[in-house]
Amino acid sequence: MRTTKTCTSTSSGSAPTSSGCGRSKGLSETARALDGVKVISFGAFVAGNTAAKLFTEMGADVVKVEARRRPEVLRTPVYAFRDPATEPSGAPNTVMYAALSRGVRNLSIDLQSTAARSVFHRLVAAADVVIENFGPTTLDRLGCGYDDLVRSNPRLVMLSLSGYGRTGPRAGYLGYATTIASYVGLSAAWQYTHGTLTDYVVAATGVVAALAALQRARSTGAPAHVDVGQIDAMAPILAGLYAAPLNLGYEEPGEVNRVAGSWLSGLFAGMGYEAWLAVDIEDGEDWAVLCEFLERPDLATRSSEEAARLEPELRRALTDWVSNQTPYTAMRVMQKAGLAAAVVQTSEDLWRDPQLHARGFPERVEQPDVGSVSYPRSAQRWTKTPGRLRRPPARLGQHTNEVLREWIGLSDDELAELSGQNAVFDAN
Repeated sequence: MRTTKTCTSTSSGSAPTSSGCGRSKGLSETARALDGVKVISFGAFVAGNTAAKLFTEMGADVVKVEARRRPEVLRTPVYAFRDPATEPSGAPNTVMYAALSRGVRNLSIDLQSTAARSVFHRLVAAADVVIENFGPTTLDRLGCGYDDLVRSNPRLVMLSLSGYGRTGPRAGYLGYATTIASYVGLSAAWQYTHGTLTDYVVAATGVVAALAALQRARSTGAPAHVDVGQIDAMAPILAGLYAAPLNLGYEEPGEVNRVAGSWLSGLFAGMGYEAWLAVDIEDGEDWAVLCEFLERPDLATRSSEEAARLEPELRRALTDWVSNQTPYTAMRVMQKAGLAAAVVQTSEDLWRDPQLHARGFPERVEQPDVGSVSYPRSAQRWTKTPGRLRRPPARLGQHTNEVLREWIGLSDDELAELSGQNAVFDAN
């Protein structure tokens, strides 16, 4: 087990540090967009934790709720990526969880305890937003469903993230990113099932919707239950896939790695292992440039019909040329000629990409048990309220007493009584 005593957070242009995993130096001076907004997060897995992280990046005070006897699933070794870590409390921690929970405070409370539920409802009364992505009846069984919580806070916004939404014949189904990607047609289009993409998409979509609901609640005093399913969040992004079947009644045939309407497009192998270049010759002007570039005036034409006949020959010429270049060399030369060409970058390429690094990517955070974790920083680039972290990843129960004092004014005696009943756990 690591015994690092401090937590730090660094990125391009800044090197904030903090003592005891508290607020990062240099990040508290500038008021941010959601300063003053209080968020309680039951969010689990990638979707729920990402939604919470997005709120905290915009300045909200986000409190992650975990039970000590049943901690967050992302803490389990399958998400470790390297040797799993163990916190002093015995709770496991992983790279994945540390990366997605950065900036969020952690409160450990056991909602199966009557005393804990009473305290939790007082927290809800002080909150603005509650995030959850449990199964459809989990919180109801604990007396913490939407109807229960609204009685404690009539202006509450509750964000429910799920696979298929809270209504309809699949409302009771549990959703996992791989199954959702397959359900919405993404796996068929990519010929690959992505493990987490839909989680990130539903989180971002849900946060936008919750912010709109929060504005409405502040204007009208009305509560809102925001229901966002992964299939709903993915459908607009995949509108191009659905256009033909929705409007024509059938799916138009297509070819892998070909751009519909372009005169020539595809992936071309360059020098090196799995080294590829993407090229898109959109129209007759591009075609003419490519013919000149490849010294094939015999294939020049302004007719799209004639180009379709000549396309296999020009494709062979381009394939031969790219095969004798590295993809990066081919990209630079073709772009200089005015042609659309780009290297098919790997995740390792992206990690070293100068454009991303110039924009402050990646961000490195230190968690005392996991160690150093690098992860993409916030996508926000606001000039006055940039998306930054207030604090590094927390341990389970690290802020329990702190939050209960700040949010609902519990005394030391009350905290000690709750701890003695195993209703709450504070790691300090």
